[in-house]
Amino acid sequence: MDLKFFEFPPILNTSDADIIADFFVPALGASVRYDRGVGFFSAGWLRVTAEGMAAFARNSGQARWVTSPILSEEDWQALQLGEAARYDEVLRRALERNLDDLEQALEQETLSALAWLVADDILDFKLALPRNKLERGDFHDKFGIFTDAEGNQVSFNGSYNDSIQGTRNYESIKIFCSWQPSFADLVRADAERFEKLWNNFDPNVQVFDLPEAARERVVRLRKHDRPYPEPDWEKMRLLPEARASYIVHRPPYPHVPPHIALRDYQVQAVDEWLAADCRGLFEMATGTGKTITALVAASRLFDEQKRLVLVVTCPFKHLVRQWAGEAQQFGFRPVQIAESRTKWEPEVTRQLRVFRRGRSKLVTIITTNASLQRGLLPEILEEFWPETLLIADEVHNVGAPKMLAALPVQAPWRLGLSATPIRHYDEYGTEAILDYFGEVVFEFSLADAIGTYLTPYYYYPLPVEMTEDEFAEFCVLTRKLQRYIRGPDEPLPEAAQKLAIKRARVMNNSTSKLEWLRNNIEEYAGFQHTLFYVGDKLFNQVKELLGVEKRVRIHEFTQHQNNREREQILERFSESDLQALVAMKCLDEGVDVPPTRTAYFLASSGNPREFVQRRGRVLRLWEGKRYATIYDLISIPPFDFIELGNQSPDYAAVRAAVRREYRRVKEFAELAENHYQALDEMFDIADRLDLLDT
Repeated sequence: MDLKFFEFPPILNTSDADIIADFFVPALGASVRYDRGVGFFSAGWLRVTAEGMAAFARNSGQARWVTSPILSEEDWQALQLGEAARYDEVLRRALERNLDDLEQALEQETLSALAWLVADDILDFKLALPRNKLERGDFHDKFGIFTDAEGNQVSFNGSYNDSIQGTRNYESIKIFCSWQPSFADLVRADAERFEKLWNNFDPNVQVFDLPEAARERVVRLRKHDRPYPEPDWEKMRLLPEARASYIVHRPPYPHVPPHIALRDYQVQAVDEWLAADCRGLFEMATGTGKTITALVAASRLFDEQKRLVLVVTCPFKHLVRQWAGEAQQFGFRPVQIAESRTKWEPEVTRQLRVFRRGRSKLVTIITTNASLQRGLLPEILEEFWPETLLIADEVHNVGAPKMLAALPVQAPWRLGLSATPIRHYDEYGTEAILDYFGEVVFEFSLADAIGTYLTPYYYYPLPVEMTEDEFAEFCVLTRKLQRYIRGPDEPLPEAAQKLAIKRARVMNNSTSKLEWLRNNIEEYAGFQHTLFYVGDKLFNQVKELLGVEKRVRIHEFTQHQNNREREQILERFSESDLQALVAMKCLDEGVDVPPTRTAYFLASSGNPREFVQRRGRVLRLWEGKRYATIYDLISIPPFDFIELGNQSPDYAAVRAAVRREYRRVKEFAELAENHYQALDEMFDIADRLDLLDT
């Protein structure tokens, strides 16, 4: 419904009509902008117009008031509290915590609601003081302009003030509609007059923003709507002493926190990215500080540009939370987008509106890939992409077709982060990532980091025979998969990828691994700060084996826990209240468990990236941790099959499958402290399958 829907009378007075119900409430409900020049304002007016103001806020409306600096002490405090809350997230949350129902809050907690509306940039105030030929006078005009989404306007003039007293006095207003030809020029003149006042272009009226008004001491406080002489400002505070903690200053622009000492390679990475026109990939081993390096890059870019929208996209919700915590330390004020739009849309809209108007130089949004692909966020960001730095965490996930389609071509600055940016079996997705973000501009490998920034490790690959039934299923899937393989570097079609996943599940869930744990766990485990990566079918059985049979204090770590529960579990794990965690995939990316000293890998897909991520989880530095130990249980064919050699019709296909596992084992043994001994138990098997030179 727009303003033209209503038939406003040309004149309204308080004796014959209810100006609030007959004019202000419907006009506010149909408008997206309300500009008001008025001699006196009081928060009580918001209370009587609560219904209209609530509808106005739902329209994402913005109201601008130019008013006299003669205010009640309570209103002045509320306005100042709201202004402070624009730059203090904790204060803003405190203001809005009881304001879920704006209409009810306006009626019952009017001053708090006023402060919240100012903080949320729905209401903006400037105080007007006559000067030059109007020196010693008051700003006493009373006019306003409503504008709807279609551009229709209604202006009004009269004696009516925005105060409770204004509803009690005999007052009147004249109303003019822009779609009525005889009044169009009058409406336009009122709109132009307001803009002249708002922008401080009137030579005889000076307007002050709220902080300026406090600094210049132009405010004159009144009680009960009656003017008082200017108070003794030495005794008057901007806010009562009880609220002194709310007086805040605008936060500094992004900077490296003093407690963070940047490593040489992090500085080099940022320099390389800036030299590449702020595009490229950081290929940095897990645990080497990719997040901090990226935030330094964003800070440096802001220093150069002086104006920036920073959008960080992450594959998982828990990463959004982690990024937000790090970004806040750098002076960013991130909005987290990982839940329903009602929790983030108002704040994102407000910050971008303020950015558009030039009142803010920086907006930071941290979102999930899913939210960037669909829903409201892409639409909201559309006009802001040309001023945006897009950072993609775990950038290999961005190579999926839907995510590639969502990447903004208008964003001039781009940075991708990953320990392993290459997408396994997806050459197209890998090339698309490189085309969009640019080449790898800095690489810091695991070999570079181990011993200095990551913990050294011992690696024990342990061959475990599949059962006959499991191996039979493995062979069937291998034969089917062979039909799709054209060459060693050819990407697998989707059908083949599904077969590869099924075959990996057979290996990951071999019951022989469960038996190995039952028979050998005492020999290998000290059971403190230990991780178990387990396949989906074995998950519950491993939990029972460890928790019941072995009486280990364990806890599962899965996608079923929320962030708070995860934090509690990890804290108990760090303090050794829990001896071990049992996980499937949710520890692969982004969850830090640095106390881990021992890990058992019962499951690994054919995707080497997953193993790289899991190894990285184990190698993080921790006080008192001199090294980590990794036990890698590898499913192999039964020894009877290996003895048959090439007499079996499945020999070549099975040998090719084992070759991939053996290459992975060799790669991870290469950097281990025991790299000469690491392959001992795999040597005979590799020799019999003629894999030693592969």
